[in-house]
Amino acid sequence: MVRHAIVCLLVFEHAYSLMQQGSGDWKETFPMAVTKYKSSDIQTTVSTSVHIAFEKHGNYGPALCEIIMKIIGDNKI
Repeated sequence: MVRHAIVCLLVFEHAYSLMQQGSGDWKETFPMAVTKYKSSDIQTTVSTSVHIAFEKHGNYGPALCEIIMKIIGDNKI
């Protein structure tokens, strides 16, 4: 579930960035962002990183929040 939330944030952030650059409105930029995500290797990287974070820290919220924010920052599209 966390992986899906991270992916949503990454895709929305990229769509918003495209929209700010004048690439269209949400209806146009969101599919572009999804396509870019699907063609990248980010899915594998995010999934692996989240799995490792939970293995290492269990359900310890403060550590997971910090690591999840780093995963998001490191994997911008």
